[in-house]
Amino acid sequence: MSVPTRAILMYKAPELGCVKTRLAKSVGDRAALELYRWMGIRQLNVIPAEWEVETRFSPDGHESMMREWLGSRTLMRPQGEGDLGDRMMRAARSCLEDGAERKVIFLGADCLGLDEPALQKAALALDRSDFVLGPASDGGYYLLGIKSFESSIFHGMNWGSPSVLKQTIDRIRLLDKAVKLLEQRVDVDDWKDLLSQRTFVDPDLWERLSLPDT
Repeated sequence: MSVPTRAILMYKAPELGCVKTRLAKSVGDRAALELYRWMGIRQLNVIPAEWEVETRFSPDGHESMMREWLGSRTLMRPQGEGDLGDRMMRAARSCLEDGAERKVIFLGADCLGLDEPALQKAALALDRSDFVLGPASDGGYYLLGIKSFESSIFHGMNWGSPSVLKQTIDRIRLLDKAVKLLEQRVDVDDWKDLLSQRTFVDPDLWERLSLPDT
């Protein structure tokens, strides 16, 4: 019998000039902020209704801003200090070592093609494998599914580099664990990425922000 699934959203607080900074170089800080706010809500809304949801936000001290943005469905926890690996490791440990049996799926806000059927597929794959990874086209991953705590997949990674996915797979294999790879998808980091994923973007938002076609 499948155990409950918890999605952990690794989000930044939606502050002007602090989110989607690479995209902002092309569209401006205000448009980048509106796009990020829309992307974060979009991801939250496609998480299956029966899943638990927890948002880990950064920087700390912004719970009221996060709650105003995302509403009441999700638990709220600050990410705390350290690099991305430290913050994910802290979240994974607290969810997997609290005495409740569950699967954990880490998500960001950036993968516009990640919908409810794809998430259900990831959870099903995690019933059959120790880890599930969604490869991103930039060499990272847009989804990480785990069901037991393993610090080595978080510690000392070259976050932001095109080797993150390979490093993670190599470390899982060193643990002699099984990993399932999902379909490769695009994480939206810059204008080129966004344009390639335009079909997923709300056309009213695109028009309201006066975004170009090319």
